[in-house]
Amino acid sequence: MVVYLNGKFVNARDAKISIFDPGFLYGDGIFETLRTYRGKIWQMEEHLQRLYESARMRGWKLSWSEKELAEVVEKSVLKNNFPESRVRVTITPGVKQPTLFIWVAPLEHIPARAYTEGVSVITFPLERPFPQMKTTSIQPLLIARSEMAKKRVFEALLINRKGNITEGTWTNVFIIKRKTLITPRLGVLLGTTRDTVLKLAKSLFRIKLRDISRQQLMRADECFLTNAPKGIIPVVRVDGEKIRTGRVGPITKHLQKEFEKRVWKNE
Repeated sequence: MVVYLNGKFVNARDAKISIFDPGFLYGDGIFETLRTYRGKIWQMEEHLQRLYESARMRGWKLSWSEKELAEVVEKSVLKNNFPESRVRVTITPGVKQPTLFIWVAPLEHIPARAYTEGVSVITFPLERPFPQMKTTSIQPLLIARSEMAKKRVFEALLINRKGNITEGTWTNVFIIKRKTLITPRLGVLLGTTRDTVLKLAKSLFRIKLRDISRQQLMRADECFLTNAPKGIIPVVRVDGEKIRTGRVGPITKHLQKEFEKRVWKNE
């Protein structure tokens, strides 16, 4: 596996950073995770725009242009030449200069039945600071994921102090009620796949961007999650309780098909 680190492509086992990098000491960093479809990087521009927005929020002025960074990401994918790739771009303050690290790994696929039969999730009380910034400081999310692992579920949905569902630890959340697509607007990281789904649904269904209480989640007709590497994942159980029939609903299935069509137009 070849990684890109501070201007050079090196074997992963030879890549090293300073122990004094604030990224290591304090989790002071920003990142983006991308994927390929048939070898082509999906939504590169959108991901890099969000990376630069995270940098702006942190008060950093990056020395690389989006075009330069895109070229390095593409080269990193080509050098590794996996059938499908997961790409992680990480930037930290470094010591004398910022650290830029690009890691390309084989894309891990979740079981096909997760898309056709749905997944189970739990709720977890957690309100992230600066959710709109994609930061490497994710210790609270790791605690939520630890609870997920204990209960052997796919994801943990975060509940804020007002009792509303905001997002998952690595996903955005949607529910469907009376043919209306609903997703939180505030207190969430605005995912690239979330944006694509909203564009696809605009001409098909009513859309509301508003708070979702846990009670509203449990009374939904359908529920699904979105994530850049995984796409649209249906949710059929929350905290052990069924979402309506406990089966993947028709609107979720339709959006999955429309999303798949949109993805392959990327070629």
